[in-house]
Amino acid sequence: MKRTVKTFFIPCLFVLLVGCSNDQEKQSTTSPPKQSTTSPSSPNQTQNNGPKNPSNNPSNSQQNITDNKNATLIHEIVTLAKVGTVKNCSFPADTTVIDQVIAKWGKPDQQDFVAGNRYFTYTSHGIVFGVNKGEQIFDVRSYSKEIQLITFDEVNGVLGKPNEIHYSNGDTIWVYNVNEKFQLKFIGSKSTINHISVFCPADAKNQMAG
Repeated sequence: MKRTVKTFFIPCLFVLLVGCSNDQEKQSTTSPPKQSTTSPSSPNQTQNNGPKNPSNNPSNSQQNITDNKNATLIHEIVTLAKVGTVKNCSFPADTTVIDQVIAKWGKPDQQDFVAGNRYFTYTSHGIVFGVNKGEQIFDVRSYSKEIQLITFDEVNGVLGKPNEIHYSNGDTIWVYNVNEKFQLKFIGSKSTINHISVFCPADAKNQMAG
């Protein structure tokens, strides 16, 4: 009876040992679970998921370009005004007489008399000269199309508040004293500028007047 029990016990023990060995082999040969390789937030995902920048809108970009262009133009206008002239004009106020203009540009398209002074209009150049009785230019005005795209708000944004503000015949006139000799005037009837004037007050007093 004891021999029978031993015979039965040994095979059972062998089966248990084999089973345990197989379980260990399975555990050792099974690859560990894969860890997530996705980064918490990649730059591309952040850009795609985030709100769109309004400055990327084509219309806004175009507006920014226009604003920057006008600001650059305003700075250029001031620089030229300090030497008495405007863009595309080589005849500064104070140091030029009207005969010098006529010699190069020919006769004006129009002459007007205002308060004892004459104004010579050169339509093709978009320029008007104010001339006193001594034939000296005291006022150089520009009616260029690019100037007429500038707004008073843009002028204020670049130059700040003017030294003086006047109103005449429906026009608003902003006056900036660019130096001791010259004033720069922005003139317009609405929100945009119609023309600018580089003005020499000392020469506007009808020099050589009778």
